[in-house]
Amino acid sequence: MMPHARARCQPDPTARRQIDIVTTRPDVPRTAGFAVVSEHAQQWISRTNSRRIRTRREWMRAVRWMVAAGVRAGANGTTIRVAQDIAGRMGRSKHGHVAYCLDGMVRRLQLSRRAVTLHVAILRELGLLVWVEQGSSRRNALRTRRGADFRIGDGFARTATIYAPVAPRVWDDAMGRRIGGDGYQAYVLGVQGERGRALAVSEAREDQVLIPGQRPAEGDVQEVLVGEGEPVDNQSSCTPSVQLPKPRRTSTVDGGNNYRPRKRAARSEEVQGSRKAGRGQGSTGWSAQRTAWAMSQARFVQLNVWWTQGSCVRQLAFALRPLFEGGWGWEECARELARWAPHMRPRHVASYVTSEVRRRVNQAVLDLPEGLVAPYRQAPADEEGQRHRALYDAWRAYADRRTQETAALRGHVRSLTPRSSVGRRMRVPRGMEDARPENVLLSSGEIQALTAAYPPIRSNEELWAEVEEKAAERLLREEALWAERRRAPGVRL
Repeated sequence: MMPHARARCQPDPTARRQIDIVTTRPDVPRTAGFAVVSEHAQQWISRTNSRRIRTRREWMRAVRWMVAAGVRAGANGTTIRVAQDIAGRMGRSKHGHVAYCLDGMVRRLQLSRRAVTLHVAILRELGLLVWVEQGSSRRNALRTRRGADFRIGDGFARTATIYAPVAPRVWDDAMGRRIGGDGYQAYVLGVQGERGRALAVSEAREDQVLIPGQRPAEGDVQEVLVGEGEPVDNQSSCTPSVQLPKPRRTSTVDGGNNYRPRKRAARSEEVQGSRKAGRGQGSTGWSAQRTAWAMSQARFVQLNVWWTQGSCVRQLAFALRPLFEGGWGWEECARELARWAPHMRPRHVASYVTSEVRRRVNQAVLDLPEGLVAPYRQAPADEEGQRHRALYDAWRAYADRRTQETAALRGHVRSLTPRSSVGRRMRVPRGMEDARPENVLLSSGEIQALTAAYPPIRSNEELWAEVEEKAAERLLREEALWAERRRAPGVRL
């Protein structure tokens, strides 16, 4: 049978699209003591022999080494591209777990669905990916996501497939690492041998991040990276306490206006003289050493309070400054924050801590020295009732004026209203002025005639008893009918 002209029908795998010819290696399933993970049961997080990985750099090193080792046929440059897309999303979870998102990977990588699924399967067989959860069209993700707030009619969304990047043991042995534990919970104890130490030093140099303000050594040009090719963005401050200095604009000898009026110069000198006694404009009074100490305390608070983890340490330290100024340590702060017990993680932890501290201090729930937390702005008490005196006087004058204007109309209406026998005025419906009770109400004879003409009113108990009797009769009739059909010859029920 002659193959078609399409790429997937060609007998030569290198003739297909989306396969790198240079990095394709022969099938060596047991190179360096490694066996391809072909059983699906071994590709789950609970049964895998590979250890967990949380950083994208380390996982990409393992991916490149396993692909270059040639232990799986078909592992090539496209496999590395698929792995890079997965590694780019590892930072969204503290455990490094990644949602599959097949449609998104197809759109971003410009590959076919078959190519993406093939190379993801190759990563699983290489021991680099394991299943945390397999997506299902029978489970509703909205029910799990919304919990008690889920209502019938909110819709249906199938659960997603979740992968966990892992590192096989053969790669750790090749890198000279000592591993403790087994399975997914295994961890690195250290390195062994000269080769392991040399590789660890080279990896540390690759992962080194340049400290802001530190100049690299001559001939050592480093690119500051956060992930794979992501430059550090230091253009925006993390908290109000951190403000980047703006470039100073001064006039040069080439041009510009360097004239300053005497009034402004004298005023600036007075302001500078008054500021010498106090602190500078925009300063919070905290030194750099004290700010660093607060950040170290905030880190311990994050380790002990679950809903503060993942937030910015600078912002959390700035929000906890009233507690630090009150003489609290990280133990007291962590105990107080754990006592709040929010139901879910706040979207902005520092803002929540700031508002909650202010609320508790103003409600006398949290005891802190005065002046550390700004009080709520409250209107002064109006004990003499003078705050709305003008409004009350205006309404009183308006009510008096309306009473005088409608006095004649109210008198005319009162004169037309008939009086009752008691002396009070009685309101009569329009058109019923000549009506009398004997002309309106029914006589006893008329009531007896109506009662004889119409059936008597039955109680609810009588009606329910009649309904139950009719239902019992209907059931008896149906049972007799079925019995006759069973006795009839040639009838099979």
